[in-house]
Amino acid sequence: MKKLAFAATTAALILCGPTLALAAEQWLVTEENTGGVKGGQGNWAITRDGSKIKGTAEIQSDNGSMLTYKVDGEEAAGDNYTITMSDRSDGKKGCVWKGHPPSGAGSQQRGLVGYAECDGEKLIVRASVFGK
Repeated sequence: MKKLAFAATTAALILCGPTLALAAEQWLVTEENTGGVKGGQGNWAITRDGSKIKGTAEIQSDNGSMLTYKVDGEEAAGDNYTITMSDRSDGKKGCVWKGHPPSGAGSQQRGLVGYAECDGEKLIVRASVFGK
């Protein structure tokens, strides 16, 4: 009986293995232009495959419009991320975010923070990761 239960459990894990590797996460995200207060907040719906991440973003801008884009990147050791934000509905191109845990004496104590460079324009992106 124990062998049968073990075999059934093993078979279920083998069948679900690829699904388990792609873990779904929600990241709460804010974007802020460094030239002013204009920004937005929303979420990234992320799936992981090892250190690789992919997903979509839905950010509501401070003027009420919705911003959407794709995220694609990689996590390095110590929760450091390099993420490309492509197909942005606001037309910004070449956006790459370097996110890392906060350091120094700032108001943010948890999550991730970093600058995104978008064709010479800088954005501050802050993220709280849920489901990791």
